[in-house]
Amino acid sequence: MTSKIAKWEKWVELACSDCGNLMLCRDMFLDLHNMIAKNEQMQQNDYFHVYMRDTYVAHALMMLRKHKKTSPDSISLTSAVSDMLKNIDQLPEKSVAGGLQQAFTLFTDKAEKIEGFADRVIAHGDRRAPKYIPTYSEIDEAIDSMDQLAIQASLAVGARYSDTCRPTVQGGWLNVFRDMGIEA
Repeated sequence: MTSKIAKWEKWVELACSDCGNLMLCRDMFLDLHNMIAKNEQMQQNDYFHVYMRDTYVAHALMMLRKHKKTSPDSISLTSAVSDMLKNIDQLPEKSVAGGLQQAFTLFTDKAEKIEGFADRVIAHGDRRAPKYIPTYSEIDEAIDSMDQLAIQASLAVGARYSDTCRPTVQGGWLNVFRDMGIEA
């Protein structure tokens, strides 16, 4: 195995882990909203709800931004895939190159909308207003496209992810609420 392939494997493993974490965070955020919708006593306009929304959005956008960046010092999914696409002849699985390019284009397009907002609003206190404010649907699409790209990259280097980066969770995190008698 060449050092380039070893680097790709390492970076793809990191991206898949980050993507899986991001998908679980999204699931928790959506589960929480569904639980609130089922329980009228939880439907309040208080800081908890604002905090949960802001925390999820900031985490999701920063993780997407992290893996969209391609500067020379960035360890990111797009950096790894850009290098793979420039060196297709070195890929252990060359047959997936078309799918890799397609997934790369989809992710970079979806993450592009989000990156400016993340840069100007979350990462920095920019004087310039964001050019675009992403919707929850666009955040979901970007997460899903990151998962697709990470899987294609994993297949290209012969790594262990082949379907999704989302880990299988044993037991539900909502059990703590169910134990308190809250419908989850």
